[in-house]
Amino acid sequence: MLAQSMNGISFRNASFMFFLAAASGCRINAEAAETGAPISFEIAPVPVWVKPVATPNESGTDQDSAGTFYMLVDRQENVDRNAFYYHDLRKISSENGVQSGAFLSATFNPAFQKLTLHAIRVIRNKIPLDRLDRSQIKLTPSEEDPQRLAYHPYYTAETALDDVRVGDVIEFAYTIEGASPLRGRRCFELFPMQWEIPVGRNVLRLIHSSQRKLIFRARNDSIQPVVSTEKGITELFYESTNVPGLKVADDVPDDYVPRWQLQVSEFGSWAEVAQWALPLFETDVPDSGEFADQVAKLNAISDPEQRVVAALRFVEDEIRYVTVESDPAAHLPTSLNDVVRRRFADYKDKVVLLVTLLRQSGIDAAPALVSKSFRANLRELVPSPRSLDHAIVEVRLGATIHWIEPTRTGQHGPLSQVYVANYGEALVLRPNTKGLTTFTAPPTSWPSKNVVENYRIQPPGKNSELDVVSEYRGLAADSQRGSFRENTREEIQKRYLDYYARDFPEIKVEKQLFYEELPGENACRVTESYVVPKIWQLSDDKDRYRIFLRPGDIYSALGSATAAQRSEPLKLDYPNNVVQEIDAQMFDDWPLEVKANAIETKFFRLRDDPRARGSYLQLHYSLEMLKDRVEVAELQKFNGAINDAKDSLGYSLTYRTPQQLEKTGRHALNWAVAAAALCFFGTASFFAYRYFRDSRLAQPLPPPIDASARLNGLGGWLILLAVGQILRPLGFIKTGFDLWPTMFHTDSWRSLTDPIESSYHPWWGPTLLFELFFNIGSLVLCALLIALFFTRKAAWPRCFAVFLVCSLLGTILDIYFIHHIPAAHGSLSSSIPAIVAAVAGAAIWIPYLYFSKRVKATFRY
Repeated sequence: MLAQSMNGISFRNASFMFFLAAASGCRINAEAAETGAPISFEIAPVPVWVKPVATPNESGTDQDSAGTFYMLVDRQENVDRNAFYYHDLRKISSENGVQSGAFLSATFNPAFQKLTLHAIRVIRNKIPLDRLDRSQIKLTPSEEDPQRLAYHPYYTAETALDDVRVGDVIEFAYTIEGASPLRGRRCFELFPMQWEIPVGRNVLRLIHSSQRKLIFRARNDSIQPVVSTEKGITELFYESTNVPGLKVADDVPDDYVPRWQLQVSEFGSWAEVAQWALPLFETDVPDSGEFADQVAKLNAISDPEQRVVAALRFVEDEIRYVTVESDPAAHLPTSLNDVVRRRFADYKDKVVLLVTLLRQSGIDAAPALVSKSFRANLRELVPSPRSLDHAIVEVRLGATIHWIEPTRTGQHGPLSQVYVANYGEALVLRPNTKGLTTFTAPPTSWPSKNVVENYRIQPPGKNSELDVVSEYRGLAADSQRGSFRENTREEIQKRYLDYYARDFPEIKVEKQLFYEELPGENACRVTESYVVPKIWQLSDDKDRYRIFLRPGDIYSALGSATAAQRSEPLKLDYPNNVVQEIDAQMFDDWPLEVKANAIETKFFRLRDDPRARGSYLQLHYSLEMLKDRVEVAELQKFNGAINDAKDSLGYSLTYRTPQQLEKTGRHALNWAVAAAALCFFGTASFFAYRYFRDSRLAQPLPPPIDASARLNGLGGWLILLAVGQILRPLGFIKTGFDLWPTMFHTDSWRSLTDPIESSYHPWWGPTLLFELFFNIGSLVLCALLIALFFTRKAAWPRCFAVFLVCSLLGTILDIYFIHHIPAAHGSLSSSIPAIVAAVAGAAIWIPYLYFSKRVKATFRY
């Protein structure tokens, strides 16, 4: 095995811990240990089959490379010899790179691989200094944990060079020869072609016998390798320059692999991969008494599904999972006698143990290989075991297929509620397998959380109480069960208390939390009880008390908005369903205006169904996530949806004691709005008066030539307009009186415009101010029109036309503002007659003003 890492960057595989030749595992290494052969390495010249690569120039050292710039990464593989050559040149570009860039390492499996070092040099001022000193190179196990080392028996040859300076170039070259016998003669590799840090020149060369048929495919990269054949040897050559570094965020979807890769495989189909892997998951039936006892217990269970559940519980809960990244050829199955005895296993041994138990108890089961890295994207890849890094179990009960992941722990309930990760595709290891199988976890196993918070709220100065009952189902129950298994009750209680202390700093535990399993299903329940002194928070001006009741679990499950300039998709918490209910029993009847609301996007569905009755308030929220990711093009839309959803969560309750009411007065005048309205009215009146004064013409206009003298005067249709001019201001005066209690009473104004109030909405303030100033302006304009009309000023027709147009535009703008406020949607229906009247009035009277002979004969002064 080879894992070549500098600065945490591996140049061998896509997961950055790639195996050139997969480990043969415990069995092979046990045989090597028995020989007593010392673990060592050789020093020798570069093999003759390696093609020299020219040293590149040092351009690009100013790129962001954490102090070490890789001028060259040169990888060459002789497929027929199972030999891999690695060579790099790195320049130390800053003090940060002196320590990390001077650390060199190569990882191999001494059971079947040989490490040969060729060069360690420091090039200073273009003069090479040889630093390849056997005494300075240490050989250490790659794993400190003995159980992990049992499955990952690799050693690392490493050295930290001394006397390295900024500006030095370090050259490192070695070859690892040998491969696990379990691979057979098949070639399958996945080469990274891009890394987190930039690389000046990247070279990859593969040579093999022309009789071998290797398939290759480049991912995320437009550069294709050049393939040539000469004298029975085929060469694959890939070269790229100025490879940009690509850092991948942590919060990307699980199957998002954006860096350049090159796949190479000798498998022509997934069916071939399945037949190759099938023997690697077969083992003899154990003969130990403990294994036989487990089989006997299973066979005593008459219900086949319960038999599967019992076997799963044993493998999950009794056999500890050792996490080791590897491919299917990492090792042959460990003797199940040993697995049962020592009580730990990697994913492969867990799968083999479960399949063997089920088959011995009459259940049809088979291993199934999956990919944690590529998931459903497996179908886009070249068929190769290299893409398969995990295994689960396919169980057939009659016509029903269940997928089980024995590396999980603490899964309870029927199989329909047992969760398996969303790997998307599986390669089932059966003799008749033709290809990949698409699968998903059953919806009843998806994570689901139902939280009910019961508040008993007392007046300020008295202790309130809070009881919380949370039920978890599916994957959420698995996670909660694991938390209680891995942490003490005291630790969990403190974490829960701290959660509520964010809103209620003086909250105290009344009863210890209680955990219980819900029988017959994969579900559990947690009950909490608290005393909440000072649940009411005094406002800054000390004129009221407030409580903000917010659905914290819904808020957290929504996630957060992300940077709009992000260049990667965002991972969402999918699947996930959360229901949260806040029940508040108040100390008195509590008038609260509530309204059901729903926000449905392509990312999530959020519903709010509040109810208020007497002294009882119920706030009911439900959230269902609908997608597992947000694509880059949708980030702005997602951010807007998240912000709107979070703004809609929660209700603020306000309370004033009798003393506070007496001190402040219930209807204190909103001086800020009153002053603004008065200033606007005065300014508008001043300009209206100036306009009226300056509108008188020096000489009256002559009457129209074809108009008779009887048309001069207020008659005909002008009578209707005269009545309208007089009555129209009454409508604006009425609207002003309607707005008065809302805008000029401080309490009412704050309830709509203060973000901490339950009825707050950011559009209330702009909407109400627009309506106030529009009505004041319209009222002043009406007064001007009356004066112009009855003095028969020539400016009246023009001013009246402007008034009609402004009335129409004002009505439309008012509807636009109201549309943004869910609580005001009921008033939209009453706006329809107003807009119809405005359109009709403009359509009738504007043409009349410009074409009527009576208007032209009358308004001439």
